[in-house]
Amino acid sequence: MKKQILILAALLAVSPCAWGHDDDEEKEDWVVDTSGIGRSHHGVIRNDQILEMGVPTASALQLEGESSLRMGQLDRALVALQRAIELAPLDADKRLLYAECLERKMISQKQKERDPRLYNFLIKQWLFVYQKADFPDQKAQALTHLGTLCGSAPRMWERPHKFLARVLIPEDGSKPVVIGGHRPKRIANNQGDKDRDESFLKD
Repeated sequence: MKKQILILAALLAVSPCAWGHDDDEEKEDWVVDTSGIGRSHHGVIRNDQILEMGVPTASALQLEGESSLRMGQLDRALVALQRAIELAPLDADKRLLYAECLERKMISQKQKERDPRLYNFLIKQWLFVYQKADFPDQKAQALTHLGTLCGSAPRMWERPHKFLARVLIPEDGSKPVVIGGHRPKRIANNQGDKDRDESFLKD
C-alpha cells in the first residue's frame, strides 16, 4: 500500500507532458498498433442500433464493447473495441476498455497457454493509456495494471522504448508469461497464479 501511494505521488508530481508528445512518438508502431493478436474471430456485433446506422462510429462501437465486456462476452467486446480502436487509434478511453478486455482474455487462460505476443501487446496498450490519457485516475489505473502485469512501472522521465525494452519478453516462447514479471527462484503454481490474477481483476 505504501509503495502504491509513493508511485501515485510520483505520478501526480510529474507533468502530464513528462514523456513528451513528439511527432516521432505519434508515428511509433506501439502507439497505433492494432495487431491481429488482440483480435477475436468468434464474436459478432449484435447491437441493432449500431447495425441500423449503416457505418458504425467509434463511439457507438465503444458503447457496444463496454456493454459486452460488462456482461462477460469477451469475444463480442473484442470485435467491437478492436474496430473502435481502428477508427480512433489515439483515443485513450477506447484503448483503456480494449486493454481491460485483452487482460481478461489473457487471465482466463491457463499460464502455459498464455501467448507472449498477447502479453507484450497488452503491456503496450496500458502504456498507451498511461502516456496519452487526459485524466489522472486513468493514468493511475494504467500504472497499477502495468505494475501488476510486469512487476515494474515506468520510471520518472523514462522514455517508452526504454521501458518496453525492460519489460517485454521474447515472443518465441523461450520464456513463459508470468503475471508480475519474471522473478528469480520463483516456482509458479498454475492454479495459484490464476486465483491471484482473478482476485486482482475483482479489486
